[in-house]
Amino acid sequence: MPPRKRRVRKKIKSSRHVILILLLVMAGLFFLYRESGKEKAPSEIVKPFKAEKTIPPSVPELPPPVRLPKVAIVMDDLGHSKNKVMTLFAMKQPFTFSVLPLQRYSSWTAEEAHRRGYDVILHIPMEASIKMKLGEGGLYLNMSNSEIIEILETNINSLPFIKGASSHMGSAFTRDKRAMGTVVSALKDHDLFFLDSVTIADTVGYSMAKASGIEALRRDVFLDNTDDIKEIAHQWKRLVTIAKKEGFAIALAHPRKNTFDFLRNTLGNNNEVAVVPISKLLAERQ
Repeated sequence: MPPRKRRVRKKIKSSRHVILILLLVMAGLFFLYRESGKEKAPSEIVKPFKAEKTIPPSVPELPPPVRLPKVAIVMDDLGHSKNKVMTLFAMKQPFTFSVLPLQRYSSWTAEEAHRRGYDVILHIPMEASIKMKLGEGGLYLNMSNSEIIEILETNINSLPFIKGASSHMGSAFTRDKRAMGTVVSALKDHDLFFLDSVTIADTVGYSMAKASGIEALRRDVFLDNTDDIKEIAHQWKRLVTIAKKEGFAIALAHPRKNTFDFLRNTLGNNNEVAVVPISKLLAERQ
């Protein structure tokens, strides 16, 4: 074969090789393009996340808590003995401490009771219908208004942290409008409430205190008018009955062994009434 024809054939062969290589390269590029497109475009549309509405947990409806009737137990005649006060502290009950003025441990009782979170009130000695010794700070009907105020101011200033005052004895004094009007006026000046011990049926203490605009209370039961356990138990039942009927009640008690024993046993198993400080009972009443 002539040399020229051979060269032409070689050129055609090499051209075919080049075209084949180009086709393979183009096919590879097309394949790569299609695969990269698959990665960029998801096969399905993903919706944006939307939180479901919060549904509160299903809680069974509970009955409202039982509200027990409230009782305030006012422990009278304190101030003579530290031991009796310590006995009251040991019971861990919210008694109200009613303290006689100007006795040996009066100031200590008021300070220590307040420090431990108890309510403290002044127990004002007042003249009784029969002759009885009142002790320091006593108020008598033969005193002038200025004398009553002077002694009462001394009594009030002798006891720290008091929230109110109550009558001690006073079966003659608390039925006298002049005398009680003077006392109520002085208590109002000191922003103190008045608890009428009701040692006589026709006392005017409570009504005059209310009329003057100061907060006033009256006792419902003498828990231990006699130092007999059976009688104390009977009076306690009366107290509970009144509290259940009215929603609250006030008992006066004295620092005696039988009274302590009864309260210790009864309050340890009590589920009929809630014993509260007198200030809480007064606040809820108002």
